[in-house]
Amino acid sequence: MPSSSLIRLAGLAAVLSGVSSLIGDLLSLVVDLESAESAATVPYVFVFLLYLLGAVLLLLGLVGLYASQSEAAGVLGFVGFLVAFLGTALVSGALWFELFITPSLAAEAPELAEAELGLAGFILSFLLVIIGWLLFGVATLRARVYPRPAAVLLIAGAVLSFAPIPLAGIVLSVAVAWLGFVLFTGRGMSSEQPSRVS
Repeated sequence: MPSSSLIRLAGLAAVLSGVSSLIGDLLSLVVDLESAESAATVPYVFVFLLYLLGAVLLLLGLVGLYASQSEAAGVLGFVGFLVAFLGTALVSGALWFELFITPSLAAEAPELAEAELGLAGFILSFLLVIIGWLLFGVATLRARVYPRPAAVLLIAGAVLSFAPIPLAGIVLSVAVAWLGFVLFTGRGMSSEQPSRVS
C-alpha cells in the first residue's frame, strides 16, 4: 500500500477517534463514571470502550497528522508529536485499566475501586497529553499545512482539556476530527509546502 494511502487512512483514524471520544464525552453527562456501583454497569463499560477506542485511533491518527507536515513543523512539531504520542499512549493504559480492571475491582473491593490508585501516574499522563497536544497544535499553526482555524481549535482544546469542567475534552475531539477529515480528504490542506519552522 502506498504511503499516501496509509496517511489518508491515518486521517480516517483521527476522524473516528474524534467522533468516538465526542460520543463518550456526551454520554458521560448522563452516565455516572465516579462511583464504584456504576463501574460494573453496561453504560460505564460502553463509555470507557469508546474512550479507549478513541485513544488507540488517536495514536494512529497522530502519526499521519505529523507525517503530512513533518518538514514544515520542524523541531517543535517533532517534540510535540513525541510528547503527545507518549501521553496518549499512557492515557490509553489508564483507559484500559478503567475498562477491564475497575469493574471487577468495584465488584470485589468497592472501597479500593474508589481509592485514588496511581493518581500521580494519571496526572502525569494527562499533563503529557495536554503539553504534547499544545506543542503539536502550535507547530501545526506555524507550519500552515492545515487550516488555521483547525490548528487554533487544537490549541484551545489542549488547554481546555486541563479544565475540570464537563465536556472539556470535546473541543480537542472536534479539532482532531477536523484535522483528520482534512488529511483524509485532502481538502483544505496547503498545496505548497511552507518553509521549515524551527
